[in-house]
Amino acid sequence: MKVFFGSIEYFEKEIMSFAKRRSYIHLAREEVMEIYSELKDELMNDFICEDHIKKECINNLNLASQRFLHKYQAV
Repeated sequence: MKVFFGSIEYFEKEIMSFAKRRSYIHLAREEVMEIYSELKDELMNDFICEDHIKKECINNLNLASQRFLHKYQAV
């Protein structure tokens, strides 16, 4: 199954990729929020596209980070 750029699944993979690069074993809320902030900053400042696409990407990033927050709060 392909994961398309900007989808919720894409951002979940990106969050995991950031976590692995930083050697985060268990993602605490602060770590998820730190990664979220960096990804959002990249989308807002480095990603060039139409505004409606950028908004959709940010919305999907929000949903992906919420999944991580709920997943690790339950543990």
